[in-house]
Amino acid sequence: MNQTFLMVEPMMKLRKLVPLLTAVSITALLATVLVVRIGHAEPKPIDGLDAGKVDYSKLHEATSGYTTVDGHHQEHVIAVANTIPARLQPALKGTDFINGCHPWSTKQLGDCPYGTYDPEGWDHDDTVGHQWANSIWISSKAVRAGTASDVVLHEVGHAVAHNLFTDCYFPLQAETSVKNLLMQSFAHPQADPAELLADAFVIAFNTHSRDLHTHYFDDFNFEASKEVILKIRAAVWLCSK
Repeated sequence: MNQTFLMVEPMMKLRKLVPLLTAVSITALLATVLVVRIGHAEPKPIDGLDAGKVDYSKLHEATSGYTTVDGHHQEHVIAVANTIPARLQPALKGTDFINGCHPWSTKQLGDCPYGTYDPEGWDHDDTVGHQWANSIWISSKAVRAGTASDVVLHEVGHAVAHNLFTDCYFPLQAETSVKNLLMQSFAHPQADPAELLADAFVIAFNTHSRDLHTHYFDDFNFEASKEVILKIRAAVWLCSK
């Protein structure tokens, strides 16, 4: 069973990483986060998100004959999406949640990934700009395995890094984006740091706290310190304002 999560953005390159925040700036941000308790507030439904938004007949035609669009668990996927914490929702403006196997990811892996975030609309033939640009795909396998809520948070982590962290800067570190600074905390000789960062969102913002589904953490025996999780919450607080 392929439990891979992906962000489809193969043409983008990370800039060279530089040292992390100064002790003064990060301490101030973490103190603020602890006061407002980011990630523990009650989620509110995403405005305008409903199960009928995606036109599955058109998606079936658009994905070039690949059996990637499912839809049998669309209402469940939407229900899970509506539990996303409010602080993360600024990264999801206009995002479609689709129950199925993303065409590009499925072709690359030879199997259906549990989830994919696609900001650009990639198809199996490496063409871009298709109607599913700005979408999160959640497979039926993830739903049946009972891991949909964690997979959604992982893909939302990609969306936050892409839409909020890229052009956001910590105090006293204005020369390097929050995204690049956080990536350094997830440097690994084998694993993609972007995937590890996305897994950390499951830890930082989950609402159930038991049997978390963190595929990359588990596969690469990776652990994120409490300090790093607090940095992510601080970054969300700063960059979503």
